[in-house]
Amino acid sequence: MSHAGLTESARMILDSAIEFAEGSGGPLRARAMRDKAGQLDSRTWQQILGLGWPLVAVAEEHGGLALGLDCVAALAEGTSRMLLPEPLLANVVGAALLSACAGDALNPGGAGPAARAAHAMLAALMDGARLAVPVFPATRGKTPMLQKNVPDCYPGATLLVAKDSGKRFCIRAVPIDAAGVTLHSGACVDGSMLSDVEITEPAWDAAVTIAEGPAARAAFALAHDSLLISYAAALVGVMDEALQQTIEYMKVRQQFGTPIGSFQALQHRAASCHVDIQAARALVYEACKATRPDLRARAAVAAKARASAAGLRVTKECVQFHGAIGFADEHNIGLYLKKAMALAARLGGEVQQRARYAQLLVAADANPR
Repeated sequence: MSHAGLTESARMILDSAIEFAEGSGGPLRARAMRDKAGQLDSRTWQQILGLGWPLVAVAEEHGGLALGLDCVAALAEGTSRMLLPEPLLANVVGAALLSACAGDALNPGGAGPAARAAHAMLAALMDGARLAVPVFPATRGKTPMLQKNVPDCYPGATLLVAKDSGKRFCIRAVPIDAAGVTLHSGACVDGSMLSDVEITEPAWDAAVTIAEGPAARAAFALAHDSLLISYAAALVGVMDEALQQTIEYMKVRQQFGTPIGSFQALQHRAASCHVDIQAARALVYEACKATRPDLRARAAVAAKARASAAGLRVTKECVQFHGAIGFADEHNIGLYLKKAMALAARLGGEVQQRARYAQLLVAADANPR
């Protein structure tokens, strides 16, 4: 694990995230929670809230830490190394979006009903009463609307859904337990949940508007990019830890009386995995430095594309390095491959991100700065 290029705050968050995730049970608890798909470990979630992690990117005026995207990425990387199963990443981004909606930039004076609603939802998140899950992309269809593959729809979740009519952009908070909201959920290979959510027109009309207008569109775009970067950073953590555990195994596993880690062919493959990890990590933390929205969007897409491809490639290699035992469900290395599979698919994998990158380049050429 490399701390090179990280700020002091990001390094501290990375180390504390690894320590907490390991201390809360690590892969052993992740395995147990995988078999309880759809259930939230309320005790661990309260501990996470007590650490203030969902407030990492929340403005100071709302009680947050107001730290940068690099700290969000460090949190994602650290918790994923020990396969923390809680829906932290979506709620970190959701909290930051609520904070933006409650702030003066979107609601001058901060006293309007939308700002008050956003602030109340942020307080409910920190009290543990609700979860706040942003839903991407913004829907362009008419209500009733169908949002597919929405992650982390645990009981008590509120979805932050945006609708873009072209002339008007608005973000509304839709509780999943509201009348007129229907969920069809299924478990992923790592035990996390994805849901198809149908929102009827009466349910949409009854939902609380927390922001609208051009500033709301910009805040929603930032949230989307932040979650892309978070998933990419989480993939870095997963594949880095998988490789470190595999290297330790290769030092003790012997064939012909020799540790298999001494075989040059395996050394070359492990070195290629290391290069993949470092390249993906570099892209993630470079994306965190982008300030212009158009550059940040492209950097986030590039980071997710590279991390998705590398995450699957490295974790598959790690399973093969373990030989037959790596394919057994009882061995933890398989958990890392399954986590990588789930994370790589979130918001689109390598192919989808490459296509999105091309679209962003076309848009940039059509609207040069």
